[in-house]
Amino acid sequence: MKKLLLVFFLFLLIALHSVNGQLTDLGDRYLLHVWGNHYERGHAMGYLMGDQIMTVFRDYFFMSVVGNNVSVYNTYRQFYMDHFVTDERYLLELQGMVAGMQESGTDLYHERLARELELDDFLFVNAVADLSTGQVSNLGCSSLSSWGQATINDAQLMGKLQITRLLDWTRSPTLINNSVLIVHHPSEADEIKWISFSYPGLIGALSAISEEKAAAFLNVGNAHPSVDNQDLTTVLFDVRSGLELSDFNGDGTYSNADLFDALAAGKHLSGSIIHSVQEWPDSSRAVVIETNNTATVRRFHGENSGIAGDNLAATNHFRKLIDAVYCPRYYRIIDSLNVSPEVSLERQWQIMQGAGGVTTNLMMIQYMPSLNQVLWANATPYNPAYTQEAMSFDLNQLFVQPTHNLDESQIPQLRLNLYPNPLQVDQELRDLGGKKLSKVTIYNIRGQRVYQDASLPSRAELGRSGIYFVRCEDHLGNQYLNKVVFQR
Repeated sequence: MKKLLLVFFLFLLIALHSVNGQLTDLGDRYLLHVWGNHYERGHAMGYLMGDQIMTVFRDYFFMSVVGNNVSVYNTYRQFYMDHFVTDERYLLELQGMVAGMQESGTDLYHERLARELELDDFLFVNAVADLSTGQVSNLGCSSLSSWGQATINDAQLMGKLQITRLLDWTRSPTLINNSVLIVHHPSEADEIKWISFSYPGLIGALSAISEEKAAAFLNVGNAHPSVDNQDLTTVLFDVRSGLELSDFNGDGTYSNADLFDALAAGKHLSGSIIHSVQEWPDSSRAVVIETNNTATVRRFHGENSGIAGDNLAATNHFRKLIDAVYCPRYYRIIDSLNVSPEVSLERQWQIMQGAGGVTTNLMMIQYMPSLNQVLWANATPYNPAYTQEAMSFDLNQLFVQPTHNLDESQIPQLRLNLYPNPLQVDQELRDLGGKKLSKVTIYNIRGQRVYQDASLPSRAELGRSGIYFVRCEDHLGNQYLNKVVFQR
């Protein structure tokens, strides 16, 4: 048995050697690390998540966005091909994704279209936010950033920046069951690491944070004038360019001015509102960028439309590019801040729950740059994300490139009955099946060994909160792999 398992793991390492990615199943969502150039990162996503990419395309995009209608799909796809231009980097990444799907054996055939999907189909998918003038009309979001005097009395922030974001989208079980946090480790000299809260096949930046403590969260706007439809650009790609490139505008500094210039350089079919923040060593910066087919403008703290204190909010309504119209969520945020402009970590979360929470809420994200921490709550098929407990991630850990590929789905599925899971700091980890173990090794999500002994840890000795893999061997040579969530 030991010899067979050794041969299997050697084969696994050889087979995965050329895949620049690591996929971890977190239970109700995924964590995907990808590294290398754009082609290699796309290849890794396609290889490791091919089935999920097809599921999102078939059961969400084709069914919901174009109404399961072949004629509508072909019309919109042709419009995209005729009127949009795409940066070569993203073409290479999607080429790699399709190649990775093919190599992994993913079936690319779509029955309604009666053909295999190709690069152009996935380019079209990434323009989903640009289609809000047509079939996708119910996308929505809201966000609140706070800093300075607003957070000065919070014991952890002490005047530093925080932002909480609600992603409200079509309430699709397919999206809910396929949420993914993608960590990019670029090999290009002019790019930096960044993370994307996304869905399989979507390579643009919808909710994203860079290693340089900048973040961008996109909301769909409420005005979509069509003035010039030639040489359009995909807004999610433009957001990504402003965040991922180390100096988009060439001014020698990485800042959210790069994001603004990336959006201003593009030409967008529909209206979008991007809430951007960045924490610098001696200051915090928050701005709302409003863009549509006519112009791109910035709204700063001094143009707050009634919001008290060092706070800045965004919903789905322009407030500078065009005359503001009434938005109940925006005014509920105003009402909360008029009670008190001071915002702690907990209170900002609560404000957004009460003021912005709607039933279509798919993700709730809170980012604290100075703490290197992000909280991520995901919806269930029955409840919006803002009602769910958030999962905490340490950005310093996320931005360390994994040491090897650890795709749990390709490891023998022998399991122990470990309890409790999640594991709290004052609890013992036990095997309810009573296996006689001879070796226990525990790895963090980067593949680094954090514990090794002949038995399970009697107390939580795992250090930081997070996801851990427990690999065990019993006295007969059988090997087991379990996933444990540790919460402090």
